Amino acid sequence: MVSDGYQVKSGLTGQAKQLDDAGTDMDGVSSAVKARTTYSYGNVGGEDAASALNAFVKAWEAEAKTLASALHELGGKVQLAKKIYRGTDGQVQSQVDSVPTGGTSSLTDTSKQGERTSALSSY
Repeated sequence: MVSDGYQVKSGLTGQAKQLDDAGTDMDGVSSAVKARTTYSYGNVGGEDAASALNAFVKAWEAEAKTLASALHELGGKVQLAKKIYRGTDGQVQSQVDSVPTGGTSSLTDTSKQGERTSALSSY
């Protein structure tokens, strides 16, 4: 197959990838915390302490999952915005390139618009 100089890449790039990678890191934090979600009386020195620590760890695990999910979602949205802007920039460039330059124009006389004197003609 002959290459025409173009290359297709799938997946996230740039800042979107950084955000997604941060989400993956938070996935790891969530997994590490989840492994420690059950402390017993003997581990922490009292039933009240064990109960409070277990509640804290479960809350931290839930928070880590939420952060990971948000980072993955944000990375995807940044990537989508990048694609949309790139496409829009291409459309604008095409439109700019199609505007004729040089030559004469029938719109060079701006003093009258439809038999009406322009408000700008006195400036």
